[in-house]
Amino acid sequence: MLKKDLVSYEPLDGFFDIREDFDNLTRDFLRGFSGLASSRETYPLANVKEDDKRYTITVETPGIDRKDLKITIKGNRLLLEGEKKEETREEGESYLRVERSYGNFCRTFSFASELDTKKVNAEFKDGILTVTLPKTEKEKTKEIDIKVK
Repeated sequence: MLKKDLVSYEPLDGFFDIREDFDNLTRDFLRGFSGLASSRETYPLANVKEDDKRYTITVETPGIDRKDLKITIKGNRLLLEGEKKEETREEGESYLRVERSYGNFCRTFSFASELDTKKVNAEFKDGILTVTLPKTEKEKTKEIDIKVK
């Protein structure tokens, strides 16, 4: 017998995924044209792992201060917002090349399992943000015997 988890329906779930995919596609395309990509663009890269008990997200956040990061969880969605501030330029300095990105960013991660929001843990060390999101404990599946009369 196949085991399936029930997942709550959120009408905008697909929209956020499509928006993030479109943003990635546009950013990667424009990156090839040095004059077209915005120098204000920033988008931290992330890895998402899953095991039986939890999800773990690690996000590269070099040059971002911990106080400039905000994590919000609603249902089975995590929203990561932040800002990478531009370095102050001294008068008389001129750059030969500016490749580093600066500005605000927002990332959304959706999960199939419900999250135990009371046990979420976030740690920030050496420019890496690690967020551990425990899954809620579900009741064990019990098969019901059907009696024939």
